[in-house]
Amino acid sequence: MDRYITTSEARQKFLNLVDEVEDGDQVIITKRGVPKAVIVNFEQLQTLKAVARLWQDPEALRAMRSALDDVKVGRTLKFSGVPAVGEILSAARKKGLLCG
Repeated sequence: MDRYITTSEARQKFLNLVDEVEDGDQVIITKRGVPKAVIVNFEQLQTLKAVARLWQDPEALRAMRSALDDVKVGRTLKFSGVPAVGEILSAARKKGLLCG
């Protein structure tokens, strides 16, 4: 959940804000009514950075678009539980998604 607070309020409640963002909330800090900074938990920041790197990598972006196209036309496999690599390869071959 996004929560907006002023810089003055953020200064007074900083330690509490750190605890709040541990649960995945975001605190947006405003100055004169304009958003200026955000406090997010460290794991969220790392995830955002990783996604940003993927979006900047042309090869990764091509792979994501190709995967999305596969999903749209039904070239997917469904498993119950966590399959072994051999099970995935076997199912893909049976469905005609793999050659060899």
